[in-house]
Amino acid sequence: MASGSTRIVSSLQWRLLLVLTIVVTFIAIIGDILAYQTAFRETQDLQDAQLEQIAHLLDPRSAILRRDTQEDLNFPESARTLPKPRILAQTLDSPYLNMLMGDDNAVKNLQQLQDGFHNFTTVARHWRVYILTRERERIIVAQRTAYRNHIAKDSALSVVWPFLILMPILWLFTAIWIRRLFRATQEMSTELTARSANDLSPLDTKHVPTEIRPFITALNRLFSQLQAAIEHDKKFISHAAHELRTPITALTIQIARFDEPDLSIQEQRKLIGQIKAGIARTKQLLTQLLSMARAQHQLQQHLIPNNISTALMPLLRDLIAELLPLAEQKQQNLSVDINEDINLPISSNDLQTILKNILANAIKYTPAHGQICIQTKQPTDNQLALWIEDNGHGISEAERKLVFEPFYRILGNNESGSGLGLAIVKTLCEQWHITIQLTDSSLQNNERQKGLAVGLIFSINNQ
Repeated sequence: MASGSTRIVSSLQWRLLLVLTIVVTFIAIIGDILAYQTAFRETQDLQDAQLEQIAHLLDPRSAILRRDTQEDLNFPESARTLPKPRILAQTLDSPYLNMLMGDDNAVKNLQQLQDGFHNFTTVARHWRVYILTRERERIIVAQRTAYRNHIAKDSALSVVWPFLILMPILWLFTAIWIRRLFRATQEMSTELTARSANDLSPLDTKHVPTEIRPFITALNRLFSQLQAAIEHDKKFISHAAHELRTPITALTIQIARFDEPDLSIQEQRKLIGQIKAGIARTKQLLTQLLSMARAQHQLQQHLIPNNISTALMPLLRDLIAELLPLAEQKQQNLSVDINEDINLPISSNDLQTILKNILANAIKYTPAHGQICIQTKQPTDNQLALWIEDNGHGISEAERKLVFEPFYRILGNNESGSGLGLAIVKTLCEQWHITIQLTDSSLQNNERQKGLAVGLIFSINNQ
C-alpha cells in the first residue's frame, strides 16, 4: 500500500492522470448540476405556458368548467408513480372547486388572488394555478405540483444521464491519452537502459515532445561534457604514464649498472648521485600529478568555500623563504612591492600552490643574474591584480595558450620539468574564478628579449 502511494506521488504520469481525472470529474459534476437545474426550470416554464394557453382557449360559459372531475385528481401527494391527471379547469364560482381541491376554504382564498400564476397550498396538497378573467368570469387552471415536479425531474434526468454514462469513458480516454503522451519518455528510458556504459552518443530529439526536448538537449550536452572529460582523463593518464616511464626506466638502468664487476668507487658515487636526482625528479612529478588530480576534482565538484580570505604577505614570505635558495644559486634579484594588508578570496593552500608554481617557473626559466618582480595593481575598484614578472626568455604569443595544457613543454628548452605547473595554476584559477593573463614583461635582459609577466586578477569586495 505504501509503495503504491509512493508511486503515485513520485510518478508524473500518475499525478497528471489523477489531477485530470479530478478536474474532469469536478467539471462534469458542475455541468450535470447546471444542466439539471436548467432542464428542470425549462420544463416548469413549459408547463406554465400550457396552463396559460389552456386558460385562454377555454370558453368561460362552457358547462365543462362546472363539472366534477375529482376521480382524475384523487391520488396521494407522495406517490412515486403518479397517474396522468387531468388539468383542473373551473370557474371560481364553481360548486365543485372546494371539493376538487380538497379544501373548504379554497374558493375563498383563490378569490383573493390576482390574475396570473400562483403557488397555491390547500390543506393537504400543493398546486400551481393560473387565474384569468374573461367576459366577467374568472377562470382557474390548476395542476398538482407533485406531478409537475415529477415531469420536470424526469426531463432533467434525461439530460444528466448521458453525462454520467460518458464520464467513465472520458476517464478511460484520458488514461490512454496520457499513456500515449508518455510513451516517448518510456521508449527513451528503454533505449538508455539498453545502452552500454561506454555509449555516450547523443539522443535523438526529432521525435520527442517539445516540452521534453530541452531536457534531452541538456542531457546530450552532459553526455558531450562527460565524453570530453573521459577523453581528457585518458590523455592525462597516457601522458602521466609516459612521463613516469622515462625516469623509472632511467633509474632501472642506473641501478642495473651496480652489477658491473669493474665499477669504480667514483663511478658508484656518481651513479648514486644520478639515482638520487632521478628519484627527486620522480617525487616532484608525482607531487604535481597529485596536485593536478586534486585541483581537477575540486573544479568538477565545485568545492568553493564561502567567505574565505587569505592574507597575501605572510604566505608570500614563507614561500620566498622556501624558494630563495634556488634564486641565490643563480644570483637572481627577487623584489616584492606589495602592501601588508592585502587579503585575497582564496584558500591558503590553493594560493600557495598557484604562487609556488609561478615563482618556481620564473626562477627556473630566468637566466643567471636575472630579475624577478612581484607587485600588485588595482585596475578597478572591484579588482586586484597580482603580477609576477621576470626578464627571462619569455613565451611567444602563439604558445601562451598551449602552455596551460598538461605536459606541454616549449621546444628548445633545456630546463627539466613535467609540464604540469601552469596546468595546475589554470585549473585552480578556474575553480576560484581568477583570471590569469600572460603578457610581455616590462623587465628586459641584456639580450633585449622580453620576459614573461603572469597576472592573477582577483575579484574583491571593498568594505
